Amino acid sequence: MDLYNIWLAMTLGTMVANGGEIVQSGITPQELYENRRSWHNYDCFNAKQMAMALEIPLEAAVNVCSMHMENGIKSVNYTDSNYPDCFRNIPDAPLVLFYKGDISILNNPNRVGVVGSRHPDRDGIKICEDICTVLAQNGVTLISGLAQGMDSIAHISALKENADTVAFIGTSADKYYPAANRKLQQEIEHKGCVVSEYYMTQQLYTTTFLERNRLIAAASDALCVVQAKAKSGTLSTAKRAQEYSKQLFSVPGSILNPMHDGTNRLIQDGAYPLLSPSDVLLHLGMAADTAKCKRVRKPKLSEIEQRIYDAMGRQTMSTNQLFAQTKIPMVQLKALLTKMEMDGVITSKSPGVYCIK
Repeated sequence: MDLYNIWLAMTLGTMVANGGEIVQSGITPQELYENRRSWHNYDCFNAKQMAMALEIPLEAAVNVCSMHMENGIKSVNYTDSNYPDCFRNIPDAPLVLFYKGDISILNNPNRVGVVGSRHPDRDGIKICEDICTVLAQNGVTLISGLAQGMDSIAHISALKENADTVAFIGTSADKYYPAANRKLQQEIEHKGCVVSEYYMTQQLYTTTFLERNRLIAAASDALCVVQAKAKSGTLSTAKRAQEYSKQLFSVPGSILNPMHDGTNRLIQDGAYPLLSPSDVLLHLGMAADTAKCKRVRKPKLSEIEQRIYDAMGRQTMSTNQLFAQTKIPMVQLKALLTKMEMDGVITSKSPGVYCIK
């Protein structure tokens, strides 16, 4: 019952270090409530948890349960048949999940997580769209965190191709964060699933998004990191994927572009270089539609052309702006811009003003 699920969430919280042990015990939330004075008879609880079980009354969950019903939020606990199998064997397994949509999607085969920068450059956006579109076209379920940037691209690509997608969020399921993704979240609720560990009225901290990241990693058969700086929060998801023995893929990039510092480091540390969606499909053992598996577009640029390309990023820039940023002599810069335009790397928006194509 949702009432006991909420009570258990209030009692034990999230990121429960011994969550895996509690999951394996098979004791239902209702049984835990009814036997709350006897938790010392179970091997899977510590003294603090036993004290909390006596401190939190069932009445505390009643109002929240009503709010969940009003907002169409459902719950599932580890003893339910529809609890996602992907979480059963991680040490800090979620005891209760709150969701809108179809939670059974998390038991689909071939689930791939896609994460990366919240503020990708043009190249990163294109690469992420290419990868996610092909994966979705081949029947892969796309998992991400509904943040701006790469997360949103992953979800939108799945929806466009009528593929399944699951969004793990760092707030309760009644909230829309970021606000700009409200319509996207609502569409996922109807066509996929939005999942949270947090009940309505629960106090949230900035760390909840890091907690959320472990669920993305655990729910994914493979994790793709498209673009990430050296200190990106995305790397916490990658670290979790490695801890859970999931295959980690990372898109390589120029060493001159800080947007690739994190992804390049992941490759250096053992992640598989992601050069084509077929790399992921082959790992999943899928017979990929080769017509859909184009290699990820990476322009072949000289070192000095790469400087111009990286400086331009997602922006439309004038020749003077590029000169100020790259310090390339103006005569040489203009010649390089002409060559890059002829090569199809950039396009001219107006005389002397360019953007990446």
